[in-house]
Amino acid sequence: MSEMDEAPGKQGTETPLRIRVTDRRSHFGDRPSEESPSEPFPEHRYPSFVAEMEARTRSSEAKLAEALDLLRRREAEADEFRSRLRREMERRSRTQLESAVREFLEVLDSLDRGVAAAEGETDPGSLRRGLIQVRDQFFSALARQGIEPMNLVGSVYDPHQAEAVAIAPAGEGEEENKVVEEIRRGFTLAGQVLRPAQVRVARRMAPPEDAGPSAPGS
Repeated sequence: MSEMDEAPGKQGTETPLRIRVTDRRSHFGDRPSEESPSEPFPEHRYPSFVAEMEARTRSSEAKLAEALDLLRRREAEADEFRSRLRREMERRSRTQLESAVREFLEVLDSLDRGVAAAEGETDPGSLRRGLIQVRDQFFSALARQGIEPMNLVGSVYDPHQAEAVAIAPAGEGEEENKVVEEIRRGFTLAGQVLRPAQVRVARRMAPPEDAGPSAPGS
C-alpha cells in the first residue's frame, strides 16, 4: 500500500487536501498459503442425458457383438452345409459314372465274344447279325443314361440339330431343304443336343445357263 501526501502550504492559506490511493488488485503470488483451499474441487458430474447415452452405447455395442457372433456361427454352418452338399454331389456323380461304365463294359464283353466267334465263322450273315446285336445292346445302354440317337432322314433341315456337310439335288416333286442322308448320327441327352448330326440336304439346283454363240471356226 502506498500513500501520497501533499506538502503543507504557507500559513494563512487553505487547509491542504490529502489524497490516499489504495491498490486493491489481487496478487496471486502474494496470497498467503493459509488462504489456499483445503478441500478438493467437487467431482465433475455428467448430465443425466449423457449418462443415458453412454448406457445406450454400451447396450448397442453388446447387441452388435452378439449379432456378429451369431453371423459367424451362421457362416460356419453354411460352409459346412456347402461342403456336405459338394461331397454328396461328387458321390452321386461317381455312382452314376460307375453305373454307366459297367454297362459299357458289358458291351465291350459282347464285342470280345463276337471277335472270338468270328475267328472260325464262315457265314457273313451270322457275323452281321452278331454285330447288330452288339450295336443294339450299346444303344440300350445309352438310352438308360438318357442318350438317344436322332432320326433326321426325311425331316426339314434344322441347323440347331445338324450340320449340312453335303448337298444332293432335289428330284422332281421333291421338297428341298430336306435331310436325305445321315452321314454321321447325332445324339441328344435329356432332350438337348449332345452331338449334332452331319447330314446331306436336298437343294433345288439352278438350271444351267444357255451357252453363248459358238466362236467362229469352232
